[in-house]
Parts: sequence; C-alpha cells; structure tokens
Amino acid sequence: MTEAQAYLNGAFIPDSEAKLAVTDLGIVYGASVTEMVRTFQHQPFMLDDHLERLFSALDYLGIESPVVLSDLKQVCESLVERNAALLPGQHDLGMTVFITAGHNLPYLGLAAREACQTPTVCVHTFPLAFELWDRKYASGQHLMKSEVQPLNAAIFDPGVKSRSRIHLYRADRLVRQKNPEASALLFDPAGYVAETTIGNFFLVQGNRILAPRPEFILGGISQRMVVRLANQLGLDYQETDISPNMILEADEALTSSTAYCLMPVTRFEDHLLSEGKPGPVYQKLLNGWSQAVGVDIVQQAREIGAARRQALS
Repeated sequence: MTEAQAYLNGAFIPDSEAKLAVTDLGIVYGASVTEMVRTFQHQPFMLDDHLERLFSALDYLGIESPVVLSDLKQVCESLVERNAALLPGQHDLGMTVFITAGHNLPYLGLAAREACQTPTVCVHTFPLAFELWDRKYASGQHLMKSEVQPLNAAIFDPGVKSRSRIHLYRADRLVRQKNPEASALLFDPAGYVAETTIGNFFLVQGNRILAPRPEFILGGISQRMVVRLANQLGLDYQETDISPNMILEADEALTSSTAYCLMPVTRFEDHLLSEGKPGPVYQKLLNGWSQAVGVDIVQQAREIGAARRQALS
C-alpha cells in the first residue's frame, strides 16, 4: 500500500477517492458531528472517550448511525494500523471521524428518499502538522478577546461537536485582522471566559487550576486529561467564572487541544502573562502527559516540525 486509506460508508478506499456529494447534508447544512483523535506511538489516544462523545452528539441531533460504536472503533483502529505503516516510526497521525445526516431530499426528490435518510460515515487520517505549533511550546501563544460569542444552549448545545462551526471561523478571522499571529478567546454573554476556537482554557493560581463553567463550552477530551493529571499532581481543579482581570492576575494560563495536547498562553491582548514564558505548572502537566503516553511530546513536535520546515525551504 503506497497511499493512505480512508473509510467511507462501509468500505476502505484510497484516501484520494474519499469525497462527499454536493447533496450531502454535511455540506448543505453542516449537519454533521465529528471527532478528531490523535495517536501516540501509532496508537489512538482516548479513542473510547471520543467515540462516546460522538454518539452522544448523534443522539442529541436524532441521527441514527448505520455503524454501532464497537464496529466504528474497530474501523478506527484498523485505519490507524493501515496508515501508520506509511509513516516514520517517530511520527503520529491525526484521525477525523464524522457522520452526516445523509443527503438533502429537496435536491434529489422522493425517488432518493431512502438514500437521503441514510447517514454518511467517514473516517480519515493525516500526518500531524507539528510545524504549526512546535515552537509555541517554548514561546507560548497570543490570545485576544473575540467579539464573537460562544453557542447558546437554547439554540444549540455547545457541548456537541459539530461541523457547524462558522462562528469559530469568524472569531479567528476577526482577531487576525488585528494581529495575524493571535487566536481568539471567546467570552460568554456575562463577560466570562468560555473557550478558544480549537480548545479549552485554564488558569493557574498557586495550587489551583481554574477552568470556565461548562455551560458555554465544548467539554474537551484533552480537558479530561488535564483533570486527570491535576489530580495526580495534587492540584485543586475548579470550574468557575473567569474574568479578563483574572487572566492578567493569574500565575499562568494554558489551553488544551487534541493535536498539541497542552500549550502555554504567554500573552493576552497587549499584556504578557507569566513574564512571557511557560510556567512551572504547565511544564509539570506536560511532562506528566508525556510520561503517560510514552512520548516526549515537545521533542517529537520540535524534531518533526523542524524537518518539515526544512523540507519546504
């Protein structure tokens, strides 16, 4: 096998052939739920958690998956095994799983009603693009307050990870008009921190890790890992209202996300945080994460990121 494989509607096919029809409701309405998983040493990380959240989202939307959870797990594991064989041993994969609501009936008519009621199921992988974040483990990231608010549960549950994420795209676009190197931090209607466009946000105050209340955020799988590591390190983990002033007064700020795991925040708006460098609690958490997965997360990212940049130069 020289080309990566994808899984689409019951079959493993070459990745280049994995395409959605323009009539698919994932395109027409963004009616699709999704998960992004990463591997460590070519093994999917917290796959059960991701798939359980995916099926919870399907229940919320009333979409009945044509593949049961246990079978979809086997598909994911098989696809990783196939495609990881094409990677160097030290590299790792990202894997995206998504299920759409089927096809758009008004486009196809009653003759295609059965097809329109059959969800699309797709799983595909990609080599992790370490060069996009490897340097930020040392330099940190710059967050700016977004004028875009998070989802309101009265309209759509923010705890459901869907493809309908245009508000997050707009949030980063608006922030990057002011600073191309910054990313958006969303605040709820009361003015408290919610989340970034790709992950969860945390503050460190002494021996405490503070996280936003769950009402306006997507509860992250990586966030669960942060909670686990905090408990192992004897840190107090609390969910509370986080104001902009609390960010400026905190010892440290950090974010979590599937691909990069954990990242320090060293600037908020025009203010340096933790003297503009990663703090000790962040370092302990990331070291604990590396030990748990058997991979030096920073070293892996730096080595592969540097190699990929050099190949592009």
